[in-house]
Amino acid sequence: MNPLLDELLKQQSELYNKALPVYELVTTRNFDRERALLTTNEFYTDWQKLEIFLWLHPEIANQKEKNFLAALDAFYDELKQVLFKEEKDTAQLYSKLSQLKDAFEASDWFDKL
Repeated sequence: MNPLLDELLKQQSELYNKALPVYELVTTRNFDRERALLTTNEFYTDWQKLEIFLWLHPEIANQKEKNFLAALDAFYDELKQVLFKEEKDTAQLYSKLSQLKDAFEASDWFDKL
């Protein structure tokens, strides 16, 4: 496999796998806000790293990768609503997490694992 594609899949996998504990942290009854903020910050930093990587290597950025980035954006926006506005209903956040999962699994590179 191409080293660029390996790195792309690695970064996407790390982001999806980081979204899961962030979701778990904010949906627990008495979540640790500081830990949730730290994990969210790590998630955001990794997301920006992926965007820079795709910007530097446009030859591997296709529509499915753009869909993954859009799903990341939607998940992050909803996560901010839950964290900073302290919404109690996390069903929308779960929906965005499911969309992120679908976008990750739809990646052209996912089936090459």
